Amino acid sequence: MKKHLLFLFLFYLLSEMSGVKAQTISYYFIKMPVNLIPSVSIDTRRDLVDFYNNGKSAVMPSAFGTEVVLKDMSENYLLLQTSENAEMQLKLLQVNDTLQVLALIHTVAAPLKDSRISFYSTTWQPLSKLEMPQLSFLDFLDVDKGRALGLGNRFNEVCLRNFVSYQFSKNTSILVTHSSIKEDLRPDILKDFEPVIKDSIIFVFKNGRFNLLNPEK
Repeated sequence: MKKHLLFLFLFYLLSEMSGVKAQTISYYFIKMPVNLIPSVSIDTRRDLVDFYNNGKSAVMPSAFGTEVVLKDMSENYLLLQTSENAEMQLKLLQVNDTLQVLALIHTVAAPLKDSRISFYSTTWQPLSKLEMPQLSFLDFLDVDKGRALGLGNRFNEVCLRNFVSYQFSKNTSILVTHSSIKEDLRPDILKDFEPVIKDSIIFVFKNGRFNLLNPEK
């Protein structure tokens, strides 16, 4: 608890020293460091935001010759399709009454969806201490139910890999995580396992961390 409070206190000092006033997500999107989104220039980002806010089709060419599409945006959430099989989410999270952090998600479908999440201050300084809980395929299985059905150790035999994708809620601090298990298993194996596979695990960001929403007891 003391380490957690110290971490939030350092967050607070960083925010105070930056002198940056509270802004909406479009501001932070435009201010993103180029290395975090090299295919979309600052001018292109400005145009995308302008088109979206004016009800126009927010589609622009990227630096790599593909199209980027600003698909959704609110005051604290943004969804950008960066290529045919990749997208980026940017979410402004509230740590307390005065402190906010940015969560950046890159998701690639190749073809199974897999996400990577990173965290930054509102001045785009990396925050390595803030992390998502690490999820294994077992987290997406009702293990007790599986054993009751006689599946037992087959979990480890058939679930050889697990890709997890993240989806933020547009207007809340909820984060939904999805596993690739159903898409990855052969139909004959999935038939046995489908009753024990959880479609998603839901977290809510509160007090500077991700907490399970309505965890099972």
